Amino acid sequence: MSEDGCHGQSHPKGQRLAKSPPARVKTPAARPSDGESWPRRAYAGQPVGSSQDRTSVARWGNSSMNPWTRGVAAATAALAAVLPPAGCAVHAEHRSRPTADGTTVHTVDPAAVPGTTAVTRVEQDATRRLYAAYPRIPGADPLTRRLAAAVGEAIRHFAADTADSAPLPGGGTPELNVQWSLTAASDQVVGVRLVTWQFLGSSGGESRQTFWYDVATRAVHASADLVNGRDGLGALAEHVRDRLGSRANPAQVRADAQTFPSLAFNEAGDLVAEFSDYTVAPGSAGRVAVAVDRAAHDPMLSAFGRRARDAALTVRPHPALMSGDPASRPSPPRVDCARAKCVALTFDDGPSAYTREMLRAFAVHRARATFFVVGDNAAADPGLLRQAATAGHEIGNHTQSHRDLTRLPTMQINSDVQRTQDVLRGALGWCPTLLRPPYGATNSTVAGVAKSLDLVQVLWNVDSQDWREREAKAVADRVVRQARPGAVILLHDGHKPTADAMPDVLKRLAGQGYTFVTVTELMGGRTVPLGGQYSG
Repeated sequence: MSEDGCHGQSHPKGQRLAKSPPARVKTPAARPSDGESWPRRAYAGQPVGSSQDRTSVARWGNSSMNPWTRGVAAATAALAAVLPPAGCAVHAEHRSRPTADGTTVHTVDPAAVPGTTAVTRVEQDATRRLYAAYPRIPGADPLTRRLAAAVGEAIRHFAADTADSAPLPGGGTPELNVQWSLTAASDQVVGVRLVTWQFLGSSGGESRQTFWYDVATRAVHASADLVNGRDGLGALAEHVRDRLGSRANPAQVRADAQTFPSLAFNEAGDLVAEFSDYTVAPGSAGRVAVAVDRAAHDPMLSAFGRRARDAALTVRPHPALMSGDPASRPSPPRVDCARAKCVALTFDDGPSAYTREMLRAFAVHRARATFFVVGDNAAADPGLLRQAATAGHEIGNHTQSHRDLTRLPTMQINSDVQRTQDVLRGALGWCPTLLRPPYGATNSTVAGVAKSLDLVQVLWNVDSQDWREREAKAVADRVVRQARPGAVILLHDGHKPTADAMPDVLKRLAGQGYTFVTVTELMGGRTVPLGGQYSG
C-alpha cells in the first residue's frame, strides 16, 4: 500500500482490479449558477469540513488564542469521564485545516469522545431520498433529544414539500441530507453542528445550525446564547452588516436569535457566524459567513460563550485509530457459491448504535456480512470497524456525506469517496476495495472516480426496504421472503427493527440451507473491472 493513501493495494482474489493513478483532490461543493432559484425551504448539506466555494466572508483584527480551564461538577461525571478537561494543549494535527478566509469551523475528531455513536434515518424510493444523521454522546441525553428534534423538523418540512410526488422542475428525485460534526468537546461544553442540504428541483439549498451543551447544568443552548443577550446580538449584527456590506441585505441581518442559528469558532478561536441560504443574502452569494477575531468578539460573548470558546480550543490526545496490529484483511473466498446456497447480507449507513448488537447475532450463527459505512459515522467508532473486520465481515465505502453522487462534480465525488477511504485506512490499516454509491445512484463520472481510486461499485439485486417497517418481525419476513441464492440484499444497520430482526433472519435462512457470505466471497472468481458494477 502506498504511504499517502489507498492506492497500490493488493485486491482480494476474484476482483483482479487494474490500478489507475489517483485523483486525490479535495474540492468545493457544487453551487447553482447566479440567477438560479432555490427551494422555498433551504436546508444545508455541504460536507462538514470541506472547502467552500464562492463564500461570502469577512474578517477583521488580529486573532489570538488563550484557552482556560475550570472544574466540572460531580453531577456531570458520566459525561466528563469521556470528555477531555478544558485547557489541554492544542496540537495542529488535531485541528481543522485552515482556510484563507478563516470561516472554516473547527471540528473535533468524534473518536476522541469514547462511546459516541451515530443515529441515522434513511428512506429511498422512486419519490424521494433521505439520509439524516446526528450523534449520540454518552451522558448528554438532553443534547441528543434536541438534535433529534432538529432533524425531525427538517424531515417533516421535507415530507411536506414532497407530499404531492409531482415531477420536480428540472427533473430528478427530491433529496434531503443531514450531516453532523463536533465543534467542541470538553468536560464543560459540547458543541454539535448540523449541516443540512435539500434538493427540490433544479437547485439545492443549505442551512446550518450549531447547538451547545452545558455539561454542568445539562442545558442545551442555541447559538445565540454564546453572545451576551440583546446587546451582544446587536453588536454582532452591526459587525456583520458592516463587513458584508452590499453582499447582504442589511434589513435581514437582525439582532435576534433566528438570524444567528450557527455560531462556532475556528481553530484560532475567532467567532464564526454562518448563515443559511437566502436568509441574509441572495443565493448567488454562496455560503455567507463572517469570522470575528477574539479582540472584537470578546466583549460580545456571554459567560457561557467564553466557556464554549475554550471548549472549542480544547483538544484531547489524538485517538489511536489503529492500536496494535491492523484488522484482518478480506481473505480469498472460503465458500464456493457455485455449489453452496449463498446469500450476501449488506448493510448501509453505519456504523450505528445497533451495529455491535448485530455483530453478536452474526457471531452466534458464524455468519459474515458486508458493511458499507459512512465516513462521518465510521470516524466516531474505529474500534467497531476493526472488530467487524477481525470477525470476518467485509467493510466497504459508502462515501463521507451520503449525497447522490450523480449530482456532484467530479472532484467533489473524488473528495467524498477519498475522505472515507482515508478514515477506513486509519481504522483498519488497509483500504476497502468496494464502493456502494448512496441510493445506488451512479453514472460514468462516478464509475471514473471509482476506477481512479481502485474501487468496484457494489449495488444489490434485492431491496428489503427495511426502513419502511417498525417491527422486527416485519423486517425478518421481508428478508426471508425475498432471499434467493446469489442475492445481494440491501439493509440498514442504523434501523433498530433491522438489528432486532437479525437473529430471526439468520436462524430462518440457515434453516433453509443458506450460507451467509461477504460480497467478495459471492463474487467468487469473477472478474469485475475497476469502476465496474456488481450486484449479484
